[in-house]
Amino acid sequence: MNLLAALDLHTVKSLKQQHWPLKSIGQIIEVYDVDQMIREDAPHIVLISPGYHENDFFIYGIREQLYALFTPSDNLRIADSGSFCGNPEDFHKAIGKIREYGSIPVIISSNQANTFELYASYFEDEQSVNICSIDPFPDLSIADPEINRNNSWLTETIAHQPNFLFNYSLIGFQSYLSDPHMLKTLEDMSFDLHRLGKVRDFMEGCEPILRNADLLSFDVSSIRNSDFPASENQEPNGLYAEEACRLIRYAGLGNRLNSVIISGWSISRKNDTDSSEKLVAQLIWHLADGIVNRIPDGLIGNSEDYTVYNLSLENIQEEIVFFKNKKSGKWWMKVPVKQLSAKASRRFHIVPCHIRDYQQAMQGELPEAWWQTYKKLI
Repeated sequence: MNLLAALDLHTVKSLKQQHWPLKSIGQIIEVYDVDQMIREDAPHIVLISPGYHENDFFIYGIREQLYALFTPSDNLRIADSGSFCGNPEDFHKAIGKIREYGSIPVIISSNQANTFELYASYFEDEQSVNICSIDPFPDLSIADPEINRNNSWLTETIAHQPNFLFNYSLIGFQSYLSDPHMLKTLEDMSFDLHRLGKVRDFMEGCEPILRNADLLSFDVSSIRNSDFPASENQEPNGLYAEEACRLIRYAGLGNRLNSVIISGWSISRKNDTDSSEKLVAQLIWHLADGIVNRIPDGLIGNSEDYTVYNLSLENIQEEIVFFKNKKSGKWWMKVPVKQLSAKASRRFHIVPCHIRDYQQAMQGELPEAWWQTYKKLI
């Protein structure tokens, strides 16, 4: 498809003509064109919005607030592709093209249903996908997903055939907002669920989960209403603004992440948008800060880059092998699966973990991340 022909760049060009402070994102951000597509140093991230929104005022405000922020690094390369105004059914193809050209597409959309479009952008690759969602409840529904796709994109994702979803992780869900039957369904599928209280008690424990994600879906309704007044769900409890920024930076630091969507605001709350627009802009800023500060993982297990720890546990027959990156200090764990179930899953037998997993194994306990991965690969 001709990606450029489907993009409406008028808003981006208009914003670029404004006067922005020295070293601000507004000064360095580029209008996404063929030059960015073909050059070797492609932009780290490319912003894009669906063109069929009713709330352009909010998305425009996000861009305006983002452009006004100072860049997190002189090395950041960022571009804005404006709105996709082609056939809505081709939106996932446009996202896939941006990724194919070497950049991370970042969708700005009120509608979380676009998470499925982001997932669909991987179909041509026929490659297993890890999705991580920061959300106050799982978007899983037994009703017809077409009735309310915004709250049922996960149903659509799981049901789609062929299915390329290897793992789904839910961060920050609130039990009183979540149907226990839906939670049980996800647990039975060996997906990872992390309650808000657990996340808040040990925020660093979310880093390996986010490091393992290919696709991040960030629903800003997971942020408490006092910190995000334009939230669609208007919940009194949730993540604090600084916690949300910390989590999305963790995601950006992960070398696997190559697709992001930020969504979940209400298109009707026009009087509550100023601080909310600023927070979405700051989420994008922290994401970019993580991406531009990535440390390459290299070949995991390479003795030059990693320290290797071999542990034997009584309750399993084989050793658990841990790897610690000498530069980043990040940990990985090898799941001892003799035969992998599918060729597409071969890259998942080494999984990110935290030093606590190693310490737990040292005490003779089987780490939960090991068991969850093992169940998927047998």
